[in-house]
Amino acid sequence: MDFKDKFNEFQAFLLDKVARKCARGKFSRKKAFIKFFVRLLRLMPFSRWDYTVDSIARHLKLSTAEAEKLTYETFESFITNAFEMSSLKYLTTEELKNKLSVNGLNNLEAALSKKKGAIIISAHFGLWEFVPPWVTVSGYQTTTVVRRQNNKHIDAWFEEMRQKHGGKTTDSGFGIREILRALKKGEILALMVDQDNGKAGIFVKFFDEWASAPTGPAIISLKTGAPVVPLAAYPDYENKHRLEIFEPIYPQDYINDLAGQQKFTQDYTKIIETMIRQDPKLWFWVHRRWKTRPCDAPDNQWLIKSEMLDEKK
Repeated sequence: MDFKDKFNEFQAFLLDKVARKCARGKFSRKKAFIKFFVRLLRLMPFSRWDYTVDSIARHLKLSTAEAEKLTYETFESFITNAFEMSSLKYLTTEELKNKLSVNGLNNLEAALSKKKGAIIISAHFGLWEFVPPWVTVSGYQTTTVVRRQNNKHIDAWFEEMRQKHGGKTTDSGFGIREILRALKKGEILALMVDQDNGKAGIFVKFFDEWASAPTGPAIISLKTGAPVVPLAAYPDYENKHRLEIFEPIYPQDYINDLAGQQKFTQDYTKIIETMIRQDPKLWFWVHRRWKTRPCDAPDNQWLIKSEMLDEKK
């Protein structure tokens, strides 16, 4: 018997049980459990609680006491939203549609009117897993680029959840030919843009510090002509959750070279930063967003260009 595999399978089983209850359970009951769970989580060394306090204090320029309070709110918000997102597997199409109100649908339609497809981007903010399924059930074919889970049973569970409402998924190895084909057909590519992208990323300023951002959105947009559309799903457990669709970023406003790619990435990163500053508890501060430092990638082509642009300011 492979104990590790059995344990991984059991984790997926528990996840499924929680998701089923979250889809039908009362919010008041979940809220009481979440408060207890966060207090317990604070004591766990793997929770990165102290790291989160320090990151929030540094980047939002808060006192330790203020950062500690916001960290608690962040963990409570994340767990609450994670439970809600897990319910996607057990929501009907109509239930999903009725879960969200939408502002700015005209922005997505304006982007798609260019007949180049569209690249929707978001962050680990609020109810991010709701975005691609809602876009799909609203009549737009969507492919979401995902990172695979180490636990194959959990990964399979997420795949089923994400494809429940007709959307497609692929991992970060999604080939350029498939991307070009999908966008040429007017489809939508969904990408997350707020995680550290290692030594190969485009370095941009994020909360006044250099951070390694994914190269894909800017490069694909400039190559295909597909506009980039930032989105965010804001939770509202008393009424309907709110999907906010921001104005498109059009690739023709940028030169297709290193400087253009870096400026393109910086501009949408600034939108993400503004979104987080307005309601910081909704972002996943636990992630080591600034893990890769410029000194880790001295030969990075985008970093060199970024530093040159910074010196000119």
